[in-house]
Amino acid sequence: MTLRDHHHHAGRLEHYALIADDEHTVERVLLPQLRRAVAARENILMVVGPQTAAEVRDGLGRDAHELLWAPTDRFYQRLGFTYARFLRYVRDQHARRRRVHLITEPDLVTVPETPVDRAAAYLSYEAMANSTLAGYGCPITCIWHDGQQKAPIIDEIRKVHPQEWTASGPAGNPGFITPADYFTRPRQPAMAAPPAVTDLDITLEHLHEVADCRAAIARWAATRHFVPTATAQVVAAASEVVSNGVHHGRPPVRVRAWEHDATLIVHVDDHGGRPIPATAGYRPPATPADPTGLWVARQLTDVVLTRTGQGETAVRLHFPYSVTHRHLEVPHLA
Repeated sequence: MTLRDHHHHAGRLEHYALIADDEHTVERVLLPQLRRAVAARENILMVVGPQTAAEVRDGLGRDAHELLWAPTDRFYQRLGFTYARFLRYVRDQHARRRRVHLITEPDLVTVPETPVDRAAAYLSYEAMANSTLAGYGCPITCIWHDGQQKAPIIDEIRKVHPQEWTASGPAGNPGFITPADYFTRPRQPAMAAPPAVTDLDITLEHLHEVADCRAAIARWAATRHFVPTATAQVVAAASEVVSNGVHHGRPPVRVRAWEHDATLIVHVDDHGGRPIPATAGYRPPATPADPTGLWVARQLTDVVLTRTGQGETAVRLHFPYSVTHRHLEVPHLA
C-alpha cells in the first residue's frame, strides 16, 4: 500500500497531519510511506526543515534523490505568502496533469515577543485548504511537532486535517471539522486595543485621500528598515483595506500604525459596523468582477485579524520584520 492508494477521492483534498510526538516519528511513520512511494514511482515534493530533511535523506539513502526537494523559504515566509504559493503550485501541477504529494513542515515557531499567535492564525488557512485546494489531485501531508506547539494547538491541528498518518497508515480524525463549520465557530481571540500613541494616526473621509495615506505608510515602513519590496507589500495590503473602508464602511476611516518589537502593525477601522464574513479573503476571486481587497491583503500579510462590534469594523495587519531579509517574491494573486 502506497501514499497514492489513499488519494482517490474525487473533489476532496487528501489532507493529512503527521504529529511528531517524539524524535523517532519521522523514522517510524514517514519513512516507510516514502519508501513505498519511491518504489511506486510517485511524485513527492519535500518542503521540510533541515532536521527532517536530514532524517529522510539518511533513512532513504540514494533513494532520497528520487524525491523532489524545495527550499523552505520558497514557500514559508509570511503566512499569506505560504498559502498563496501552495495554491499556485497545486494549480500548476493540475494544469500539467501531474499528481504530486506535498510533504510540508510549516515554519511557525512563534517567539514570546510576537504580538499574535502565528500557529493559531495559520490553522484558518489549513482549514480553508480543504476547500480551495480540493480537486487539484495533489495530496498534502503537514508535519507538526508536538514539542513546538501548545497542546490546544495540536488539538486544533487535528480538527483541520481529515486524516492523520500513524505507524499503521492513515487514520481518520474523528474531530475533523469541515471548513463551513470551522469558520462558523467563535475562534478568533479578542483584538487588543491599539496603543494610546502610535507612529501614524491618519483619518480619511474621501477616496482621494487614500494616495496620501499610502505615501505616509510607505515612508513609515521604510524608516523601520523594510526593504523596498517589503515596503511595497505593506502599502499594497493596507491600501486594499483602507479603500474597502472608504467604499463599504462609513467615514471617517482611521488608520493607525505602530511597531511591536520586530513586527509592523497597521490597524484600520471605520464606523460602518458591517460584519466581515469569517471566510473573507481566504478564497481567490472567482471572476475579475469579484471583490479582491481582503484576498490581496491576506496574501501579502503574515496575520490578519478582523473585528466587528459596537458600530465599528476593524482590520489589523501584521508584517514581521524577520521575513524582509529573505528572498521575497510577490505571490501570484490571481
